[in-house]
Amino acid sequence: MNAINFKLFLEFEEKKNVENTVNKLPKAHQDLLKGYHINFTGRNTLNGDKNHIGFIYKNKIEVSAPWRYSREFTVLHEIGHLIYEKLMTKELKKEWAKVAKKNNKQNQDNDEENFCMAYAATYSKHPPTTHSHPEWVKFIKERVPNKND
Repeated sequence: MNAINFKLFLEFEEKKNVENTVNKLPKAHQDLLKGYHINFTGRNTLNGDKNHIGFIYKNKIEVSAPWRYSREFTVLHEIGHLIYEKLMTKELKKEWAKVAKKNNKQNQDNDEENFCMAYAATYSKHPPTTHSHPEWVKFIKERVPNKND
């Protein structure tokens, strides 16, 4: 297999893996992602930004290849930012802050970052245990709007 075919193979596999991950999400969450483009980089952190492993901006999600988290987890984390911004009301954010505080022994991030870690852990095939708390998963699955109303 030459280099061009191998690159196309990797791009096809990435696209297929992203589709499989997105298809696991509630329909309303999938609908929010319409028109978004997900781009992967091959570094441990984002190009030109050694402090971040992913970002979401306008209609673009960029994800690096961090050694600490899977790409699936990182993609889901970035999707979590979109969910937090678009679907979480002020009341739900306050409710989340209370739930997050109860289990926030190792992670000292802000409420939104904790939400994104919990969101990623909820839908990831292999979530890190530090972000997968039963109360967090229950909140994500039961309290976050998941239908188009």
